[in-house]
Amino acid sequence: MKELRAVIIGLVVVVLLAMAWALWRRPSREFHKIRGYRVEIEKTEGGRRKHLSFSIPIVTIARVASLIPAADIGRNWNSDWANGEVTGKDILDAADGSAPGKPGVIERNGNRIEVTADGPALDIEVKDSWDKRVKIRVPRSLVEGFTDRRSISIEDVLKRLDELGPGDIVKVQDGDSEVTITAQAK
Repeated sequence: MKELRAVIIGLVVVVLLAMAWALWRRPSREFHKIRGYRVEIEKTEGGRRKHLSFSIPIVTIARVASLIPAADIGRNWNSDWANGEVTGKDILDAADGSAPGKPGVIERNGNRIEVTADGPALDIEVKDSWDKRVKIRVPRSLVEGFTDRRSISIEDVLKRLDELGPGDIVKVQDGDSEVTITAQAK
């Protein structure tokens, strides 16, 4: 338990230092639609509902991402998602087969993936047999990049997420617990 506390305190200190550094050295106005992400965690425990939420400015995310030693992602990405072998091509095919109100469906190993095309974005919902749900909204160009096995820079990922605009990006539901990451408008 003490190790977990030490890790959490260390992460908080790193985030606070990154936020201070990001405030001191602001990047150019490259992000036009969102100002940051809000993370909300809700959990029912012992009959009581617990709620935790915090915001992370996009400037901080961009600065922390610039510290990552990898210049790009996706070049050597394997398509083995939970041994279901769902590829980016499968996701794009399901998106192409979707219509408003009727998502394209991929079923593998008892998991159901529903994909809906929404302009330049893809809404992906993954459901498993244990009533766990994950909803993700990603730019179509990112999935296309992984499909073509080309590399995508971290800056490109952040710019594509900015182009999506405000709204829920990730929503994870597991029984009574829920985690939501929402892009906040400028």
